[in-house]
Amino acid sequence: MTTLLHHWTIEDYHRIVESGVLAQANCELIRGTIVDMPPEGPEHADLCETSARYLERLFGEGWQSRQGKPITLTDSEPQPDIAIVREQSYRQRHPIPEDIRLVIEYAYSTQTQDTSVKRDVYAEAGISDYLVIDLKRSRVFHYSNPVNGQYSEQILTSGLIQVDAISIEVSRLLS
Repeated sequence: MTTLLHHWTIEDYHRIVESGVLAQANCELIRGTIVDMPPEGPEHADLCETSARYLERLFGEGWQSRQGKPITLTDSEPQPDIAIVREQSYRQRHPIPEDIRLVIEYAYSTQTQDTSVKRDVYAEAGISDYLVIDLKRSRVFHYSNPVNGQYSEQILTSGLIQVDAISIEVSRLLS
């Protein structure tokens, strides 16, 4: 027996969200599929919060962090743990790729999805820098410079990550 999945558009997904059907669900749209998101543990939540504050200071004026808030891509509306976006009002729409400078996912149980499907979605959207913080192994996957939907990859346990002229300390993201 073949299982058929319905492919939801961004517009479909927005109508579903507005209807309140997903009000109690913690989910996101990835490649047209509504995907459940696991709950955050205390380490995950704390690191996201402290890293977001650190990154806002580094990026400075004109940039803001959004934690666990949607970004709108072609057929996906993920809710990255942290997105560094242009400082402006997002009351009428979520940030789109042109607004986004950096996306970060903290991964404890979601590393496989974050380093495959989500990586590809972000690369195809042209997000210039994407970090996956592997909480199990205390390392950072730095995906950068997407070309034809493919990122360059670097794995770090210490040192600095360059995002344009900004130097991000790996240790600050891990502890």
